[in-house]
Amino acid sequence: MNIKRIKAKFIYLVFLTALVFSLGAIPGMAHEVNNSELMAQVFAAAEAELGGIEPENTLIITDLGSPAESYVFLDEFYSEFYERDLLYTKNLLVVQNSRNSPLWFAFFDKSSGNCTYIEVSYGNESEISYQVTENIAFDALSKNQESIAAWNEKVNAKVFDGREFAILTISNGWATGKFDYELMQCLELHNHFCPGVSSGFVLAHWMEENYPLEEGVSYTVFSCPNWCKEDVFVKRWDTTPGKGGIWVSSLTDNEKEAIGNSPAGIFVVTDKNAGTIKAVVLGFDFNVVNAESGAKTDDPAWVSKYLADLWLMDQDNWDKEGLVSVISVIDIDEATLNEMKRADNNPYVVLGLLNPAGNVNPSKNGIPGIGNWANKFKPMQKV
Repeated sequence: MNIKRIKAKFIYLVFLTALVFSLGAIPGMAHEVNNSELMAQVFAAAEAELGGIEPENTLIITDLGSPAESYVFLDEFYSEFYERDLLYTKNLLVVQNSRNSPLWFAFFDKSSGNCTYIEVSYGNESEISYQVTENIAFDALSKNQESIAAWNEKVNAKVFDGREFAILTISNGWATGKFDYELMQCLELHNHFCPGVSSGFVLAHWMEENYPLEEGVSYTVFSCPNWCKEDVFVKRWDTTPGKGGIWVSSLTDNEKEAIGNSPAGIFVVTDKNAGTIKAVVLGFDFNVVNAESGAKTDDPAWVSKYLADLWLMDQDNWDKEGLVSVISVIDIDEATLNEMKRADNNPYVVLGLLNPAGNVNPSKNGIPGIGNWANKFKPMQKV
């Protein structure tokens, strides 16, 4: 009887030991105990470098939640975050990233221009694996050729592990105090700040001003040609590819020239209330931006693109002549819309704005080239 009891206890201990080891093998379980400690270390390291983390001066950029199993740090991160009276809408930008990306944090101090960049490793051991502090105040970095060259060297050396452009542009844009939170939401998806996404923000506002997104109204976007602007439409209008809200394709240089007015895409407005479907064809001219932004032809990309972003952030510039143009507005039906969605069709050809050879349609609605320029837009209201 005693032997049986001893044997039963032995089997139980063996089972319990196996269970403990198996739990340790589950992703996230092995380092769960140290999560709070690691996030505390990250915040403490940034505070030591910057002299404090204050709501008036601090922006934190991170990809927390995107790298594999980094979600285990979310609760502890926000505990540290809110403990310092920081606000989600004012002091934080959580950008999306790929699953195989490192977990990183950038703490930017507006008052000094300093930024502490931190990467962490986690798994069997959780620790800060890389840390550096640099001054990224744009005015100082772009002051003269020497300062530009000095930062170029750090960009080439990947001082922020290849995220120099994203961190510099987002941080400096935020520091102006004119960063629209709705634009920040778009940067969460796009994970950097560039004229491509800024142009999408302007185009989105143009559509909403001229074709209000009211109940019963929806947009289907043919973003053709494509550039970074698409992420704005996905984030702002929920026009995801999976739900059939956006169709993306390119145009040849000859096709762009044939259409004219620097085509940006076709925005199909379905109004169930009125029973109408309109294809609104818009252009966006970056030449206007380049001429007005103050960028020089020999400026490095991080200078010229940020200056373009600054110009596009100013809503007073959105009505600049030629920036956004109406190429055509065409009434269509459901069958035409379905034709536009087919993979082997060019939506501009379906609308009659190009012929199948990629040249401008010789005649449309009696006007050589393209059809009636209907629904002339009204100037955008400032928000």
